[in-house]
Amino acid sequence: MEKGEKRQPQDIAELLAHIQSGSSGAFVKLSEQYAPLLESEVARYAGILGSADLEDLRQGALVSLYRAALAYQPDRGVTFGLFAKICIVNGIADTLRYIGKKSVDVSMELLGEDEQPEGGENPQSLMLDKEQAQDLRRRIRFALSEMEYRIFDLYLSGYSYAEIADIIGKTTKSVDNALHRVKDKLKKIL
Repeated sequence: MEKGEKRQPQDIAELLAHIQSGSSGAFVKLSEQYAPLLESEVARYAGILGSADLEDLRQGALVSLYRAALAYQPDRGVTFGLFAKICIVNGIADTLRYIGKKSVDVSMELLGEDEQPEGGENPQSLMLDKEQAQDLRRRIRFALSEMEYRIFDLYLSGYSYAEIADIIGKTTKSVDNALHRVKDKLKKIL
């Protein structure tokens, strides 16, 4: 194929047929064709994620492309390119949720400095995890206002919006608005 020449839909259809019959070589060719799409979707997170997490996103995007190739049905009235992009974006979202769960989906007690390690784990790994948790706690604390931090802490402790509103003397709408701001700020720092 010459530089600048686009692959015809028939070529894509042939590759998809080969992939669906088990050809790994056909998937390599398809992934080369869709490499710019994969990289552009992953690059959107380059400024906010580390290199290991970006590699996780790349792998998630590639797996999503493979699943899209296996699941694609041309009679559904959508092009493979659009179907693949939707699958890749959804796969990246799933990977981001996983990455977020690794670093954020913990209560404030777990972010505490006096956490005792559980037995049987690598001490060096535990020390790195503790340092990362402390760093994350500092970043969260710095990013949130006093009220947002208090509401966030109560929310992570399991209080409902109504209970939080009673505790801090605000309306449930204020609590809801504060938690939306917290989520937006956390997305930026993660």
